[in-house]
Formats: sequence, C-alpha cells, structure tokens
Amino acid sequence: MNREALPLLVGIVVPILFVALIVLYISGYDITIYLRKIDLIYYVVLIPFGLGLLAALLWFRKPRDS
Repeated sequence: MNREALPLLVGIVVPILFVALIVLYISGYDITIYLRKIDLIYYVVLIPFGLGLLAALLWFRKPRDS
C-alpha cells in the first residue's frame, strides 16, 4: 500500500464509523455499555501507554538527515 492510500482510507472509514455509531445509538443500540464495564483504572493506565507507544513509533519512523 502506498503512502497516499492510507490517509484516503482513514478519511473514508472514520466518518462512516461515526455515522454508523450515531445511527445505532439513535436506533436504540447502546454501544457504550461495553465501555462502561471496563474499570476506570485500565483507561488511566492504558491511554497514556498507548499514546507514548504511538509517539515512539512516530519518532523512530521519522526520516533522519545525516
């Protein structure tokens, strides 16, 4: 997959997912009930860890001028 295809796919899929979630919520399907079952401590620990991992990945993929 080339570099131009990934942003295009993300730009197409993300709005479709948001609209699908909104339509499901309006239809009576509460998707957030699954997220409410997870303890808060897991969000507090995993979100910063995930963001740090993403930052490290982006840092090492950055082209270096030498």
